[in-house]
Amino acid sequence: MKRMKLMLLVSSFSLVLFGCASNAPGENAGEVVSTGGNLETVVTHGNYKAFKEESPLYDDADLVVIAQTDTEFLDREHVVQYFEPDEAQEGSPQAIEDFHTKTPITILKVLKPSEEAPALENEILTIIEPVSIIEQNGTSQKITIENYNEIQAGEKYVLYLKLNTYGEYGVINMNNGRFSLEPETLTLDSLDHGHADDQNLHNTLKSAVEERFKAEIEEVQNQ
Repeated sequence: MKRMKLMLLVSSFSLVLFGCASNAPGENAGEVVSTGGNLETVVTHGNYKAFKEESPLYDDADLVVIAQTDTEFLDREHVVQYFEPDEAQEGSPQAIEDFHTKTPITILKVLKPSEEAPALENEILTIIEPVSIIEQNGTSQKITIENYNEIQAGEKYVLYLKLNTYGEYGVINMNNGRFSLEPETLTLDSLDHGHADDQNLHNTLKSAVEERFKAEIEEVQNQ
């Protein structure tokens, strides 16, 4: 597996939004893996508030919805913020401070309403996902925290969202905060780095999600 040096420090904005922070600058915070698609993927690791059961995940979310996006991943707004260059490190790759993607979704059903920033059905809401596109050595690469898989255009999802201090909603619990209503196999490339059971855990949580919201999911699927 090809390795690369990636200095990454998730800002306080993302600490609030995603509940995670990556390795400290100077550590080998990312690895380049092949996803079989058009973009190489840089997987970074971080600390975040993880839930292995649906009930506490539901309680922690500020907003839970069934939604979909019609915007392809490459056409979304990708945000990457870099540290100011250090004169002592001139010529070295720029260090990434923060990254995310802004994904516009259409809300099909509100499953848990938010008191702070209400969301309505049929409303278009822009949410934040812990994934983005960066330029490395003249080529585009996808960068993602903990193997997070972006939501796919045209698919319906149950999304567990939380407000950040800027009034923006972001997906929580990484892959286990977004559940496609279609059959799905997550792209988990770094199975030797603590992710061997991710698919099984995701499937278990997805079953609990489908059980809790069975009537609402059927209503949306029949529309």
